[in-house]
Amino acid sequence: MFGWMPAYTQTPVEVLARQLTAHQSNDSLKVIAIFDWITQHIYYDVNAYNERLPTATLGNSQTSAVVLQERKAICGGYANLFYDLCRAAGIEVCIVEGLGKVQANEFPQDTRTKIEDHAWNAVKIHQTWYLADLTWSAGIVLHDQFYQKPNRFFFLSKPSTFLQYHYPYDPLWQLSDAIITAKDFVQGPPFTTRTKFAKDSLLQAFEQLDSVGRLLNTQRRILQYDAQNYTANNTLGFHYAMRSTQLLQQYTRLLHVIRTEKVMTAQQKVALTYRDKLYDLLKQAEEELNIALTYYNRIAPEAPVKGVEENKRVIFLNLEGIQKDRARMNQYYTALSKAKK
Repeated sequence: MFGWMPAYTQTPVEVLARQLTAHQSNDSLKVIAIFDWITQHIYYDVNAYNERLPTATLGNSQTSAVVLQERKAICGGYANLFYDLCRAAGIEVCIVEGLGKVQANEFPQDTRTKIEDHAWNAVKIHQTWYLADLTWSAGIVLHDQFYQKPNRFFFLSKPSTFLQYHYPYDPLWQLSDAIITAKDFVQGPPFTTRTKFAKDSLLQAFEQLDSVGRLLNTQRRILQYDAQNYTANNTLGFHYAMRSTQLLQQYTRLLHVIRTEKVMTAQQKVALTYRDKLYDLLKQAEEELNIALTYYNRIAPEAPVKGVEENKRVIFLNLEGIQKDRARMNQYYTALSKAKK
């Protein structure tokens, strides 16, 4: 009956999610099935880890599609795959970025630790949020060699246990009513100083948001507790820059509508119809660009983020272009007003 409609092709992630969870009776069993498969089949990419590349430089190498194809990942790839498989199975899940505390070297008798950027997941099962680190659950690295030895020490474990080795940039994912700072994390445990945190109400508000709302909510809360966090500033800078681009595209489309009118009187009539909208779009785009610039300016030059200076250069060019367009519009509409008198 609907032969004219193109067939929907499932992605490899969707196919795998269905294979892993189709016969599981509840979300707990689905999450366990996904966790077990990833930790048993995805190897830790020691070479990628040793290169210490910034996230932006990694490109698409840590997307779920590439991880499934290559069967290897670092923490971002593990977190992405778990996220996408859970989403495909209808399970609410988030990616959590932050700091991980690991042993400084491979000598068991040496108790020193080091702090590294890390990523893991939060997953909601039966109305409760849990934490899962699939990277550290997949195995161990010794002498630059990965040994696949799945374990569940950091799978749905207590938040207090997780916090000893994981510091989320967004304090929401400490899953606690009393949070610690990054300084506390580096120096502890034990964590002797804590700040009250409205976990339940903030989680409830977070759950009501769409994906974009969650992204903004997370990044703003990160900056509330760490104003210089380069990842959050870069994410928000990019977000507002893209919003300005969309507004300027709307502005350009309206100009095109006006210019396609070949008869002068008709063109002037359309121009007057869209006058307020054109000015409003330029104003909104200008505001978004200035917000983006504020976030980008907070990123230190030495931060491991590529493209910041180029993005700022484009913002300045767009701001200059807006000023010129506004001046031309002022001249045009002033002349049009005089002509009608």
